[in-house]
Amino acid sequence: MSILDEKDDENLDVYLYKIILLGDSFVGKTSLIIRFCDNIYEDVGTATIGVDTKTKFVKRKDKKIELQIWDTAGQERFRSLAKNCTNQMDGIILVYDISNKETFQNIKIWYNNLRDTVDFKKVGMILVGNKSDMNREVDEKLAQEFCQNHNISFIETSAKTNKNVSEIFVKLIDIMAKINPRKPKSKMGNLNTSAEEEEKLKSKKKCC
Repeated sequence: MSILDEKDDENLDVYLYKIILLGDSFVGKTSLIIRFCDNIYEDVGTATIGVDTKTKFVKRKDKKIELQIWDTAGQERFRSLAKNCTNQMDGIILVYDISNKETFQNIKIWYNNLRDTVDFKKVGMILVGNKSDMNREVDEKLAQEFCQNHNISFIETSAKTNKNVSEIFVKLIDIMAKINPRKPKSKMGNLNTSAEEEEKLKSKKKCC
């Protein structure tokens, strides 16, 4: 997957996808985003407060993809805030720390909290076991079993060594494009719409 600067390939249509990262504090959500967007490793020593966003343009299968990536706080008091953001997302990345068993156990809580706001059939989802450069506490087979039971993808990564970081987003882009085909953003800057949303817009126009 080639990485594009915002000024590159200006003639390509742009397809927007919104992604959110969820998981406990200090599992490396922010480090993964910084590694992917800025290609540097930053050992973030403080927890994210509330919600932050970064934008990255990438080229995938001759399309220019605009990824709006939402970083969320992992503290329990912020979980309701993160939950409220998920209903507008195209993709969800659940992150745990393979060197901390409790963070994997809490993935079940994060997943179950999504049930009220997310239609799992319409959202791409990946489970990420981060910090693969650390001593392992979570057996990879347990994570694979969780993913098989919930029909989601799985990958282990290291933001520190850059192992499989880009692969997270490549895989998720392909999943989202398959689940929710997009029309490109217009030259006027309007957001791109899914095929389902486009049909709704056409119906409204017929009624007017």
